[in-house]
Amino acid sequence: MPSGYFTMWGMLILILLGAGFELWSDGSPTAWFHAAYPSDQEHQDALRRCSELDNQFSRFSSQDREDCYRTMLHGSASTSMGGSR
Repeated sequence: MPSGYFTMWGMLILILLGAGFELWSDGSPTAWFHAAYPSDQEHQDALRRCSELDNQFSRFSSQDREDCYRTMLHGSASTSMGGSR
């Protein structure tokens, strides 16, 4: 068998292990999606404003979301997030 065959299967196994670890460590994919795209309008607006103010912001990062909510919902909405990194 060619060595590329084993490389392909090795990569597939690594991808599946990584996906499994992600689900195990962070919960279900639906919880992850709902955290990144909340149903609450206030949280949606906060995430939208954060992404507009900071091009490094990622709504998929729990730390970025927490910082965003802390700044936008509990702090001044006019504060720029660009300097918080």
